[in-house]
Amino acid sequence: MRFVLAPVLFFSVCLSNPVVASEVSTLLRKMTDADGLLNYQGVLVLRKSNNMVAMRVEHGADGRGIWESMMSLNGEARRVVRLNDEVTSIYPERQLLTVTHNTDKHTLHPALPANFQKLEAYYTINRLKDDRIADHQAAVLDVVPNDGFRYGYRYWLDAKTGVLLRCDLLNEKRQVVEQMMFTMLEYLPDVPVSAFTEIDREGFEEKRLDPVNPVQKNPVWQVSNLPGGFMLTQSRARQTEKGEILHLAYSDGLASVSVFVEPAGAIHQKREGASMMGALNAYRSHINQHFVTVIGEVPAMAVMQIAQSVEAVKTVTAK
Repeated sequence: MRFVLAPVLFFSVCLSNPVVASEVSTLLRKMTDADGLLNYQGVLVLRKSNNMVAMRVEHGADGRGIWESMMSLNGEARRVVRLNDEVTSIYPERQLLTVTHNTDKHTLHPALPANFQKLEAYYTINRLKDDRIADHQAAVLDVVPNDGFRYGYRYWLDAKTGVLLRCDLLNEKRQVVEQMMFTMLEYLPDVPVSAFTEIDREGFEEKRLDPVNPVQKNPVWQVSNLPGGFMLTQSRARQTEKGEILHLAYSDGLASVSVFVEPAGAIHQKREGASMMGALNAYRSHINQHFVTVIGEVPAMAVMQIAQSVEAVKTVTAK
């Protein structure tokens, strides 16, 4: 699970009881609509490995679009503001402000695509016993992967509004490895205007983190043996002093993996092979004078298979 920009929820409802399946579909549609319809504020706790961060959350929609504001309540002071696909992070202690654009438009509210039925081979969803989160009645959905190339998820949705109250990321042993949960949530009749005023940039160093180069429609590197269901969703290149670094993003609609390809000369003392940090798995290798890094919140076998099948795209010379 990514901080602030939670993964988009793409899966099919695989339930034998048609009544329950219809109920689950209704909940998922509510979850999709919650981003653009609801105004609220609350406290959200994020747990990754042994780290825990509490955030003050405010959400709303106005004539300019959809806003999200998240302010850290412990650790380094930090505020993250999203307006549609623009994400601004403010670090007051460092007088630093960073801006990036999130083209996938991931938010705290997962959204169902029109073709979500395609993933019925990769995930099964089960309705579990209802629960209570932040004093709100919650419907619990268990998303179970059908193979070893992706993690599982468990969602607690507000039974009335569809707001995602809690999300657990589950590893291959069905153990919770990451978690986000509201400890307090209050719905508001209007947009919390005070939280979404224009950001004061005076006195801050501003950095744009978007890649300098545009999206590459035909990247010169590819993955020849992707796990089933994963597709290329983004291809960007960034020019550095050591050469061009290519970023390829793959997703099955729920799980996501990033592939970075850079000149071997740009890397110093990086260990090859597998590594892991919490739910994040990575695999590094040398290929044709380049260094390849594959990283994602997926099982180790997924990043290893992808890394070992990265190859240069063969060009065909016209005769």
